[in-house]
Amino acid sequence: MRPCTVLSVLIFLCPAILMCAEAAPQQVTIEDTGSTNRPGVKLIVNGSGEVEVQPHDAESRKTSVDTRLCDRLLQDLKAVGSLSALPRTHCIKSVSFGSSLYLEFNGERSPDLSCPAAPDSKVGLLQKDVHELMEAAHATPKVGLRIPVFTVPHK
Repeated sequence: MRPCTVLSVLIFLCPAILMCAEAAPQQVTIEDTGSTNRPGVKLIVNGSGEVEVQPHDAESRKTSVDTRLCDRLLQDLKAVGSLSALPRTHCIKSVSFGSSLYLEFNGERSPDLSCPAAPDSKVGLLQKDVHELMEAAHATPKVGLRIPVFTVPHK
């Protein structure tokens, strides 16, 4: 094949390849690490509203959520820019109930998002998005799932 023919084929295919790459839904991973007394959960979310919920103590399941929640999270992530540039905050956590919350997007991982943040800050907006998505996917971890319950009979 002559170089001009190859070049003309590539020029013809490039727009189609770029359109397909742009059409692929972006993916965000949300992870609540859980704690000694509460199992964690991982959510894999794409822009079309499809969510894979992977509890650390149960079988994975697929569900869907309102695409507006996914769109808002993606918009907020794009507005934040680099997740690694977010401020690292530290807060006091219980040894038994303390967990961490992370986002992964475009090959970057956020600092722990479980500590309190100003609601109108970048971290605060991401926290709100994540909590609403987890609630919509019915993936909000329950406290005390691993604690056995003992009852004492009344006399």
